[in-house]
Amino acid sequence: MTRPGSLPGLFIVYTGLKNETHMYHFLSHLPDLDLPRQTIHRIRKGQGRLAVLMAALREAGYELRPDPATLAQKVGQREIAKRAGLARMTVAALARGEGTIQSYVTLAAALKVTPRIAERKSYSACMSSRDQTWRTPQDLLASILAAAGRSEFDLDPCSPSSDGPVPALVRWTEADDGLSQPWRGLVFVNPPYSRALPRWVAKCADEANAGAVVIGLVPSRTDTRWWHDAVADQADVIMLKGRLRFGGGAHAAPFPSAIAVWGDPALAERIAAALPGAWHIPAQKTAA
Repeated sequence: MTRPGSLPGLFIVYTGLKNETHMYHFLSHLPDLDLPRQTIHRIRKGQGRLAVLMAALREAGYELRPDPATLAQKVGQREIAKRAGLARMTVAALARGEGTIQSYVTLAAALKVTPRIAERKSYSACMSSRDQTWRTPQDLLASILAAAGRSEFDLDPCSPSSDGPVPALVRWTEADDGLSQPWRGLVFVNPPYSRALPRWVAKCADEANAGAVVIGLVPSRTDTRWWHDAVADQADVIMLKGRLRFGGGAHAAPFPSAIAVWGDPALAERIAAALPGAWHIPAQKTAA
């Protein structure tokens, strides 16, 4: 039996789900959420810090409702602490967005409030669909192609559809399984921002080593293992100024983006020159 205030009582509500889903399922499948498994496990058990959860949600485009500060000030800290059986210092910490997830859920239960995680409007406006695909901005594609002196790429190995937005001679969809096929020529990759992202980035590096020129649009996650394994010192990196508006969305994405170019440093330099405010970091491969 689940005791009042325990974390399994915290459910998720966001566009695209027909049924409510437990928090652990949400966190382990949420696109673009780079959290260690141990952290996810602690959050699931209600042992994590509230600030860690809220930061992860903000980065992924979600928010906690009601806001902890609002909840902690609902009646008055002394009265709230008495109702919830929490120390006043704990309630004060929650009002600052600190404390633990467990104390937040305990407080919500005492006030007969159901905590929910909801998708921010600014985030949903960027998404092209209810999957993990972020459609590449057309003006960015035009700048890259102009720098390459081309009207289209040779291959888009992870297109959302056979008539996807990337101008390419060949487009592969999920059914074609671009991860299992060899790539040739000038390749543009805007990979799914899901748990498969590290595999796609590793594939970019491998195919460049086999002779392809690969241009990847990826979230700027310089602290992740996949970045250090397949991007840093492997590709020329172009850090983009500001945040992109994917798919013609009205709002910017909740994360920064970068272009990685594997296999053609001169092309990377031209692309960077074509993008105002972009910062080009040349690849510096370590000798074997």
